[in-house]
Amino acid sequence: MTIGGTAALGILALLVGYAAIVDLRQFIIPDTVNIAIFSTGLTASFTLGQIEPLSAVLAVLLGGGILLAVQAGFRAYQGYDGLGTGDVKLVAAGATWTGLEGLAPTLLVACLMALAYISFRRMLDAEFSTGARIPFGPFLAFGITVAAAPLMLNKTSWFELLDRLAP
Repeated sequence: MTIGGTAALGILALLVGYAAIVDLRQFIIPDTVNIAIFSTGLTASFTLGQIEPLSAVLAVLLGGGILLAVQAGFRAYQGYDGLGTGDVKLVAAGATWTGLEGLAPTLLVACLMALAYISFRRMLDAEFSTGARIPFGPFLAFGITVAAAPLMLNKTSWFELLDRLAP
């Protein structure tokens, strides 16, 4: 564990935490926050060495591209937006912190948390509709932080951690 990695993770947590709070309140993730997440993540990848800069840049393109495709596909199928552009930008910005190796864990954790939230909400509130607006930013923020933590603290990806647990 490095002091630089720990401090970087703290900065990331503050930035994505702020994005999550704003999204919960206003259903928007400000561009200024996404720019701050992107620029600090790219700076961390170049200076700390936890993530290769090429991996960070490729993850931005892949993560942003995947979510843009999901956004466009949902819009074409349903006729309205199911995923905000701020969410797409948040995944792209967060990818500078996770690199390619953290992209899948980010999306997996975010989607599982969102599904759990929706399930519990439906159990508690029969009036809760599948068409209800739910901010996805808080789930993405949590997923980004969870995916970045082992990389920032131990220079270890989730795949390496899981490999160590395998018999």
